[in-house]
This record gives sequence, C-alpha cells and structure tokens, in this order.
Amino acid sequence: MDTIVASATAPVPAGLAVVRLSGPQAHAIALSLARLPHLPHARMRLCALQAGDALIDRGYVVAFHAPRSFTGEDIAEFQVHGSLAVVDRLIVACVDLGARLARAGEFSQRAYENGKLDLLQVEALGDLIGARAESSRQAALQALDGVLSQALAELRGPLLRVIAEVEARIDFAAEPHLAEVDRQALHQTLHALADRLRELLGTAVAGRIRLHGARVVLYGAPNAGKSTLFNALCGADRALVDARPGTTRDTVEVQTAPDGVLVTWIDTAGVRDAEDPVERAGRRRAETEALHADVVIWLEDQSKPFSGLQPPHSDAAVLRVLNKTDLPADPDWQQHADWRGALAVCAQRDRDIQPLRAAVVAAVRQSAAGALGRVALTRQRHIAAVQTALQALDRADLAIQQRFPLELLAADLRDAALALDELTGAIVPDDVLAAIFSQFCIGK
Repeated sequence: MDTIVASATAPVPAGLAVVRLSGPQAHAIALSLARLPHLPHARMRLCALQAGDALIDRGYVVAFHAPRSFTGEDIAEFQVHGSLAVVDRLIVACVDLGARLARAGEFSQRAYENGKLDLLQVEALGDLIGARAESSRQAALQALDGVLSQALAELRGPLLRVIAEVEARIDFAAEPHLAEVDRQALHQTLHALADRLRELLGTAVAGRIRLHGARVVLYGAPNAGKSTLFNALCGADRALVDARPGTTRDTVEVQTAPDGVLVTWIDTAGVRDAEDPVERAGRRRAETEALHADVVIWLEDQSKPFSGLQPPHSDAAVLRVLNKTDLPADPDWQQHADWRGALAVCAQRDRDIQPLRAAVVAAVRQSAAGALGRVALTRQRHIAAVQTALQALDRADLAIQQRFPLELLAADLRDAALALDELTGAIVPDDVLAAIFSQFCIGK
C-alpha cells in the first residue's frame, strides 16, 4: 500500500494549513522531517520541519496509529503556516521521502475500504463539507452518525434470515417434510419489510430539502411585482425591474439561508397569453419551475382585479401573497374569499418582507419534517436502490402467494438484499465508487 500525501485545507493563503500523510511510511516520513525519535498517538509536538539541512517551517506534527485513525492506517498530520509556498515545499519533501500525491477522495476511500465508514457515511462526509446552512449541517451529521445505515441494517437482518430459511428448504428438496415453508408467515414478514421500505421512500422529499434546500418559486402575472419581491427576499438586486410588463423572460436563481434553512429563490416570467415566442417560452419555464417547486409564492397585484391565474397542480406548498398594498385595493378582491387570509405586502417596504420570509421558512420546515425521526433518503442513488429492493420484495411476495418454485423466490430475495448492500457499499460496482470519491477534494 502506498503512502499518500495532500493538503487537507484549501489551497489559499491562510493563517494555518494542514498537510496529511496516510500509509505505512507516514510516521517514518514525519519523524524524518520533524527530527523526532518517536511520535505517540494523538499528541501534538512543536517542531522545526526540515528537508535535509533546509528549514521548511516551524509548526506542529501529530501522529495517529492504525487502526485508530480516520483511514484506519498510520496517519501523520502537519499544522504549518498557511503559505502556499510552505505547503508546496512540505508536500515535495514528503514525496522525496517516498510518499505520492493523493488522488481526489483517496483518504476517504481508504477509510471506506478499511471499514471506518460505509458508503452512506462517505457521502454524508462530502455533504457535511459542502453544507451551506444549519439545516444541511444537521442532516449531513445525522447521516455521518450512521442513522440511515442503522435503519437499513434493521431491514437487512430479517431479510437475510428469510433468505437463509428459503435456501435451507431448497437444500432439503428431496425430503418433502423438510422442504415445505410456512408461506403465510413469509408473506407477513415480507409485507412488513416492504411497508418499511415504502416509509423510507416517503422521506425522500424531506431528506432532499433538509440537505440541499428548498426551491421557492415566485409565480404570477406580469407586473405583479415578482422581480421586486424576489430582490427583497434574497437581499440583492439580481432581477431587472421595470414598469413595463414582460421584462423578465427567463428564470433567475439566488440561494440564501434565512434562519439556517437553505432556500433557492426563483424569479420567473409573468404568466399570460402572448403571441411573442420568447414570452411564451418564458411562460413554459415559469410553469415548469412551479410544477417542480417545494414552495410556490403565488403573487397577485391587489390594486388590480384578480388575474384568474392558477399555479400548476403539484405537491408544493402554496403561499398566497397580495402585493402593492401601498396602492388602493381593487374592489374585485372582495369576491375572493380564498384570498382573505393571504399575506399582504408591499415589496418595496422592508418591514413587509420579514413576515413573508418567515412564512416561507415555516413552509420549508414543514416540508422537511416528513421523515422517520432523523432517518431520511437524501440522494437519487439512495432512492433508486430502495426502489429496486422494494420491487424485488414485491416480486418475492407474489412468488409466495402464487406458490412459485422456491428457487424463484430465493432469487428475488437475493436481489432485494443486493440492492440494500449496494446502498451501504457492502457490495458496489467500481464505477459507482469512482463517481462518489471523485466528488471529494484531493486532501479528503
């Protein structure tokens, strides 16, 4: 096994930088550079780091002895001044002493290969590094703690016991009194497992919102004030505002984290019948965004009659908002009882924006609450694997009810177990591993 080296901190000038070694020669290289006779486990030592007679920097060195380390191998880490020149010179010195440059995600891959992390935890580690809001941090930490892995283990255990029983009966096919299975009991067990998988699939939307944030779409007729409100909500002049209708032709996105909740605000073109092909394209994009939104802000100009516009039907939470309250209200609104509870705002008044922003945050948190305690699916890979396992269990249950040969039942059960194993990484194709680890930085 090679000894690898990389900077574990970003390649920018900073007060501090960390250079990490992992592998069989990690401690020997560190001892050589630090001119120390011994490095105890997890104790930092101040030293002068030297390559030959040349001083590289003065800093700290710490060793972690296998298997009590992140990768499960011997690890050494240097904390030095965050100069790019210092970091580069230190890495070159490590390479001169026998290390090689690490590939993207190679430290995490070694942690996975040495049983320190399963694949779900590896993905969670990447999510934690990239977390941009408190909600994302919490979701990533929960997955890193292994809550999803434990939930899947609780499903996998009973499934393996069923597989063992069925395959044992197959082995005794020549002895009918031993080969018979209790199909009703198997049906009940598989039905219960399938229900738990369906519950887990039901957490996918909540998990995505927790980790990656919610898509909040502003939807309404031209000149309803969407772009002005969009700029106010995201705190920046990102969308062009003009008194003429139809100024916005495309979608504009800005991501912020109000109250620690990650939100992508999306301004859209005004929706109306139009002859202009560009405006029609803008309407189609607005409708598509609203259809796939987590929250729709349905905006109407209360100084004009109700537009009659309706957002596309979807599972999104819809917030009705009446804008331009600085102008007299049109009498037409007295006829629309379903708008009497709408939020009334003037997009140009700061004091009106916070209540609307708070309502959006509340709607997002409500959408993110639909999970099994702290357990939730957060990635498309997770969803696909659970769907595959569920389909295999449904086929197995049909095989039981239709009294198909036990060999067919066993094959479906093994397919279900394989899907769960691919999810945690117990068995996973090399191309999936490569795709996951390539998303990490070099030093992680």
